[in-house]
Amino acid sequence: MMIPTYPSKITILMDTREKQGKKDHILKYFAFHNIEVERIKLNVGDYAIKGNGSVVIDLKRNILELAGNFFCDKVRFEKECIRAKNSGVKLIFLIEEKCDKDKLLKWHAPADVNDKRFLNVHGWQIYNEMKRYAKLFNCKFRFCHKNGTGRQIVELLLSELAKGQG
Repeated sequence: MMIPTYPSKITILMDTREKQGKKDHILKYFAFHNIEVERIKLNVGDYAIKGNGSVVIDLKRNILELAGNFFCDKVRFEKECIRAKNSGVKLIFLIEEKCDKDKLLKWHAPADVNDKRFLNVHGWQIYNEMKRYAKLFNCKFRFCHKNGTGRQIVELLLSELAKGQG
């Protein structure tokens, strides 16, 4: 496996609302690659590159959290997408679950989560919502294994910034 090389000085902005201790795997990746982290309140998303807030990553811990955003917390979720679009910010949702289209289309929400009844949500519904949000709000959805989250954050941010400058 090749070790990625990044520009000599990158500082990642991490939203202060990200729970402490839950993102250690990401912070370890950043530290290993000498990427500084500055915790501040971001207007949208969870991660951005300091000095360029035109692209942000909003991290979701799994498909279930994304389903909850689409079908249980829709108003708040859409407000964030609208805020990003109105601010000219490219919003990328990074879901920490290894998943391809086939797996997503076959996915079904568990009957209950933490002993509470959850919506009867199917993967095809999530897939349709992802396509709708991408079109409406010009956002993207990407999946990754939890072990690769730190790398994906940096690479997605740098890639989108390079596209914007090209």
